[in-house]
Amino acid sequence: MKRIFLLFAAAVLLEACGVRVEVANPLKIDRTDETVEIAWAQVTDNLKNATPERIVVVAPDGRQQPSQVLYNGETEPQALIFQATVPAGGKRVYRLKTGQREDYPVQAYGRFVPERMDDFAWENNRIGHRVYGPAREEAGEVSNGIDVWLKRTDSLVIDKWYAPGFDYHTDRGEGLDCYRVGRTLGAGAMAPYEKDLLWLGRNFVSCKVLDNGPIRIAFRLDYAPFRVDSMTVTERRTIVLDANTHFNRITEEYTGDFDRLKVAAGVVTRGAGGRVLDILNKPIKMVGYWEPLNTDNDSDNGHTAIGLVFPCEIKVETRLGHLLASTVIPAGRPFTYRMGVGWSKGDVPTPEAMTKLIFDEKLTAENPLVVTVK
Repeated sequence: MKRIFLLFAAAVLLEACGVRVEVANPLKIDRTDETVEIAWAQVTDNLKNATPERIVVVAPDGRQQPSQVLYNGETEPQALIFQATVPAGGKRVYRLKTGQREDYPVQAYGRFVPERMDDFAWENNRIGHRVYGPAREEAGEVSNGIDVWLKRTDSLVIDKWYAPGFDYHTDRGEGLDCYRVGRTLGAGAMAPYEKDLLWLGRNFVSCKVLDNGPIRIAFRLDYAPFRVDSMTVTERRTIVLDANTHFNRITEEYTGDFDRLKVAAGVVTRGAGGRVLDILNKPIKMVGYWEPLNTDNDSDNGHTAIGLVFPCEIKVETRLGHLLASTVIPAGRPFTYRMGVGWSKGDVPTPEAMTKLIFDEKLTAENPLVVTVK
């Protein structure tokens, strides 16, 4: 009886104090509002009474830290995420507890937009994007490139900008859409690159939201089979965007009658005034492009900057109207790279600022925060 009581008392004490989560930063740069992830099985192993509705992350200052239970498109929880801030070379301790979750502000969001010809649009508190769906293809607008909505507000704007009569091509202080995609890869999409030709797919045919805020928007796009030289290729694209970052994680999965496929992620180039960023990195795993001044509908819409970060060495070329970064991937195996956008009228004022953003993204991707649950 005494042993049972002691075990019960220990469980009550653990529940009151919470499970210790140590987050360590192996880099010599500060990490601010960076997402960390704990498998849901690890959460419930340490907190038996935890449920998606009653799991709380407590920050070092004792307040609730916004968190999100991930489902990854499944019916059961898969993981818990929150964003940690850890100084260079330092550690921070967070705690997991059961309790009433606060109403956290939504900082990442996306949705299918049937009222605007089947766009899929997504955003966080830094940047916004969209891609084209079936209705636009039926109307003759064919593109599987990635569009950009430039923002200088922390607010989410998708629903506001898509409201009837709203002109999002004019900057009213929040930002605007002045990025032109057309039949290109736009801002960092990927395509097969066999025989030195870009084999562009068409608009997505179906979409599925996997998770939707408050910290992460994740969704999957499926494309109809298309021709790549003499092969038929099918594409699945999964995109993840977390709060407080300029960078999306894009996972491409190509299937077909082939073993390996040459692919290229690319940024459409704009001619005079555009600039490939000088990023010193060997082996080459990242590229960046600073666009010329945009003057669509206004004399000064600022400069758009786009960066790509890869997990492997890439070949970089400027051809076919793009800055291209190519590699070879196995058939059917997911390949993930990162695409980020900055704006000179937002928080990325210069090419040098964008270069640093890209370089830091590479560093943090290769040196993730170390999470220890005790």
